[in-house]
Amino acid sequence: MDENRRKGVTVVIPVRNAVATLRAQLDALAVQDHGIDFEVIISDNGSTDGLREFLDMRPDDYGICVRYVDASGSAGTSHARNVGASAARTELLAFCDGDDVVRPQWLSELVAAASTADLVSGSVDTSRVNSPTVYRRRPMTPSSAGFDTDFLPYVPGCNFAVWADVFHAVHGFDETLTEAGEDLDFSWRVQLAGFRMAHAGAATVDYRLRPTMREFWSQVRRYAVGDVQLYVAYRDYGFAGLSVRVFSQHVLRLLVTNPLVPQSLSRVPRERWIAAAAVVVGHVQGSIRYRTLFL
Repeated sequence: MDENRRKGVTVVIPVRNAVATLRAQLDALAVQDHGIDFEVIISDNGSTDGLREFLDMRPDDYGICVRYVDASGSAGTSHARNVGASAARTELLAFCDGDDVVRPQWLSELVAAASTADLVSGSVDTSRVNSPTVYRRRPMTPSSAGFDTDFLPYVPGCNFAVWADVFHAVHGFDETLTEAGEDLDFSWRVQLAGFRMAHAGAATVDYRLRPTMREFWSQVRRYAVGDVQLYVAYRDYGFAGLSVRVFSQHVLRLLVTNPLVPQSLSRVPRERWIAAAAVVVGHVQGSIRYRTLFL
């Protein structure tokens, strides 16, 4: 362990133009039931919405140390997380986002799980901070099962904890992953390096979904492009792409369940169809961009 680090937890929040929602996240951190001292690092990735002024004006009455660090040297959440982690003074790092809200037991549950693991994921719930219409696009509730893929499980970037020495042993987040998938890549590198992963189902974050359908489409499409980039990096480790048969089934399903077909027949909500279509488009775009067949 780095002799300059001390026991305790650093909560790293990568931020870019999130003043409108950051207040709720800081208020939620102020009422954590965790008994160990913790600090909060706001890692600013080039905000232009008055973030520094907001933090300077916020009353110091919530009992936690909040530090600002400049992470504007390179665009992207990964860079902001890496800069925030480098500025941490504690053995354990916990990560959340500035537009979500952690629940009171969030930190204590992550810390408890980290006592027997190197990397810990928490749960995500989309039912509380989103309107019913937005929630239907991506319904998620806390789970004890964690986040699985066809390859290895992963931690969501908006809710996880990792020991600082583990984070730095794998060189943090890959800042070249600019589309999406940086949290999967980080999780997989940690596990492939031989470290242990666990899931804390009760460490819940209320996750804010993209408010408009256009933003939702763009996010899902970017995730799908990121799938292809991950496939290029991890296919030699066993991460498999989709077969032509499975891809064809997806396309056929989209055709027969499209919004022009009455929902009484298709039985597919419009939001789910849009998400499925965005995945197919993203996989095609990623296959072209990375010159590989991942359908």
